[in-house]
Amino acid sequence: MSLRSIPSNLYKTNQPKPWPLEKPVVIQFPVNDICNSRCQMCNIWQKKLDYQITPDDLDTVVQNPLFSEVHTIGINGGEPTLRNDLAELVDVLFKRLPSLTTISLITNAYQEQVVIKRIQEVGRVIQDYGGNFNVMVSLDGVGEVHDNVRGKPGNFERAVNVIDYIKGSNQITRVRLGCTVIRENVYGLHDLLEFALSKGIYIKYRIGIPHQRLYSQDVVSPFALTFEERYHFAIFLENLIKFYETSDSQKFFYRSLIDQFMKGKPRAAGCDWQHRGVTLSARGELLYCAVESKTLGSAINQDSENLYFSNSDHLNEIVSTKCDSCMHDYVGLPSSSVLLNQYRKKFVAKFIKPRQLENNSFIQMTHSLRDRRRMANSLKTLGIKMDSIKSLQPAMKFSHGEQAHLNVLICGWYGTETLGDKAILGGVVKAIESNFDSVSFHIASLESYISAMTIRQMPELKNCEVLTISEALDSIDSMGLVVAGGGPLMAIKELAEILAIFQRAAKAGVPTMIAGCGVGPLNQPFQNEVVGSILNLASCRIFRDQKSLMLAQGLGVDITYDIVAEDPAFTWLCDNIDKNPSTDFRYGTNQDLKLLLGLRDWPSYQYAPGLQADEAQNIKSNFEREFIKGLELLLDRFPNLTIIPFPMCTNHIGGDDRWFYRRLFRNNEKILATLDGQYLGAEVPPSEAITIFQGASAALTMRYHSLIFALASGLPTVSIDYTLGEGKVFSLAEQHNVPQIRLDKANHQSIYDLLSSALTAKGPDQMFMANELKFTRAVNSCVASLSNDKISNSQQ
Repeated sequence: MSLRSIPSNLYKTNQPKPWPLEKPVVIQFPVNDICNSRCQMCNIWQKKLDYQITPDDLDTVVQNPLFSEVHTIGINGGEPTLRNDLAELVDVLFKRLPSLTTISLITNAYQEQVVIKRIQEVGRVIQDYGGNFNVMVSLDGVGEVHDNVRGKPGNFERAVNVIDYIKGSNQITRVRLGCTVIRENVYGLHDLLEFALSKGIYIKYRIGIPHQRLYSQDVVSPFALTFEERYHFAIFLENLIKFYETSDSQKFFYRSLIDQFMKGKPRAAGCDWQHRGVTLSARGELLYCAVESKTLGSAINQDSENLYFSNSDHLNEIVSTKCDSCMHDYVGLPSSSVLLNQYRKKFVAKFIKPRQLENNSFIQMTHSLRDRRRMANSLKTLGIKMDSIKSLQPAMKFSHGEQAHLNVLICGWYGTETLGDKAILGGVVKAIESNFDSVSFHIASLESYISAMTIRQMPELKNCEVLTISEALDSIDSMGLVVAGGGPLMAIKELAEILAIFQRAAKAGVPTMIAGCGVGPLNQPFQNEVVGSILNLASCRIFRDQKSLMLAQGLGVDITYDIVAEDPAFTWLCDNIDKNPSTDFRYGTNQDLKLLLGLRDWPSYQYAPGLQADEAQNIKSNFEREFIKGLELLLDRFPNLTIIPFPMCTNHIGGDDRWFYRRLFRNNEKILATLDGQYLGAEVPPSEAITIFQGASAALTMRYHSLIFALASGLPTVSIDYTLGEGKVFSLAEQHNVPQIRLDKANHQSIYDLLSSALTAKGPDQMFMANELKFTRAVNSCVASLSNDKISNSQQ
């Protein structure tokens, strides 16, 4: 980042597009139009060699003043290493371009010896000029996945050989991998990332799109991702942003890409080719971008500067009509607000170390003020004034008698839902449906495409409509009941949306129900006030445990008529579970034993907010270290044990368990050899998850609903209490006599001992059936009260 460029960049990004053309700073230079791969997403390999620009031609071209500001050139093809004179082309570029500093080369690495030879030749030239040489190897999967995408058996092995060479080369400034995502490889993205991590090489992902330069503009099949495939890719990118990517520019591109292909939004990512980038084709033709630009003319025989600046109307038309829908992985200047935030983060990172940020009391105080401001802004955006809420009274009965047909709006953590949230939703829907002849359900979602996936996975939800928060707020007048459907009412800013929905319902005279929610963890007073306000705006309340009831009372809620019932997930599970599973393997030979893990990364900031960052990290690291030791001891005793890491959460917002498991077991060959990792890829539908739980011999649970799934499956279970003796996991395990280990007191011996006992149990635990209708009965009671106005106004 140049300090001198900041004012001009901020000024520019505040102007409407198209921006005025500038001399290009970057050239995309496909040096040939032939290839030795047969990629599914590209048809260049079908082309025959015709005229391609020579070093002498290039010498003529780049002497044009148009190129005087170029500092970076991307060399690609085709396959650029098929050119014997590639080093000569690079020599010309450095000789004639005064501002050139960096050459970036992309190769398929198929002819490994030729590729290495070309890299050596080009590297020597670049070293002579003191430039930077970046090499990207195209890699679209591990093993056969890559070979299938590239249409060439053995391509992966050859690519690995090239990767190993360039990693150790002193000619290379930066080594990267590039993956193009199509239908063939979309479910192999996690495995490819693990490969990149094992090699210590950065990888970036792009979505395959029809592309005129690649002669695939009329190709459909490889790019036609299903909703499920797009969803999987979107969540993967979200996790890249959260856990892997360090470049703000690349993060913003990924965010823009998700919004485009999941939400239909226009492209937000910047693109240098909109105002300061150019393409030079293998035939010496000049274009703006390679995706949509027409050929402006021959840079060999015509004046490049004139071609570039005199065709600005064509570029403006592209910007106005094509760029919003373009998903190509060009990057450039984002919006001014995003750019300003990027500059701010770089400034903070330059002068303040991360540990100072985490442990400094002043910084922690500013974080608290920031959280308060964010909550206040969320409330303000949603039109909420806390003072006005205190004067609102919830509706205490249905406004249309018995409500033969009922429109129900369900809100909660939808749009961030875990497997447990899906089971909750199923239980809430079932319980409400049992009271009415006809019900239409509408789900208020924080992230609509995540909830849309839930609807597609669960047949019982097929008629549910997914609404954005804005749409949900606008629909409340047409609703007969608004429900907070399970999950915790806890101290985070997303409570603002639930509060807004409950406030709007109270104003509209629509009754509201807290349906099986927990309360807590609580935190800052202003957050706790929001929790209390939601509870007081409820017409009736069903809590999932006694502790939540007591916390509600502590927030000033009159609990006289409130109900405690089992979590709604139990209702759904008991309705869908196999009552007579085959369980012989559970107490048969050691060869059949399967240990299911329902673990998560520990969110100490939510469940132990009073701990210093270093203290929390030490507890977390110690638990993970002791757990691994305990598991290794278990494998010594049961060498044929299969370990099944099962993700209860498969989205970035709740902390994707697949990423946690992959990090936890990374480089541990002993455990990896016993791992059944099939559930660390595509998301598993809830009905299939039940089968997986019932097929295990024992479970080690940590997530609250992994314990519920294990209990409902009759599975011998050990629980990790990450709520440190005060929260929902501890309470549930204690209630059902499940052996548990506090996360902050875990040691490998206790983990080994308890899991050994679970795995050697003489028979299956009795399946949890006694309370399967308890939540349904609680809902029935609330509905009856709202129908007959039986709830005393003292509840308000």
